[in-house]
Amino acid sequence: MQKKIFGGLCVFLIGMLIFASCAKDTVVYPQSNISPTLKISFKDTIQPIFTASCAIPSCHSGTVAPNLLSGQAYSSLTSGHYINTGSPSQSEIYLVMAPGGLMASHCTTDQADLILAWIKQGALNN
Repeated sequence: MQKKIFGGLCVFLIGMLIFASCAKDTVVYPQSNISPTLKISFKDTIQPIFTASCAIPSCHSGTVAPNLLSGQAYSSLTSGHYINTGSPSQSEIYLVMAPGGLMASHCTTDQADLILAWIKQGALNN
């Protein structure tokens, strides 16, 4: 009787371990402060963020991809697959700028939110 209970308990615990190991981590990003109705221009809103924070000497000014210099940034982002309009929050350019991202210390949360909102609007070269 004890063998059956012990065996059943072992099977149950192994099953729970397998189930728990299949769980996915979910990253929850904070709610954006950017109004969804705000129309965002690449030229007037997004490029200035890159120019001030990213396209500086020895960074994303042609020596490190993507090239975020004015006149080069849009093409570099789209041809380098840094933008995912199908799943905007998974866009590499957003992920590195969002809180906790590799480049988050070089920009503000609002700037990252503007990038995300621009991608959600279709990442237009406007």
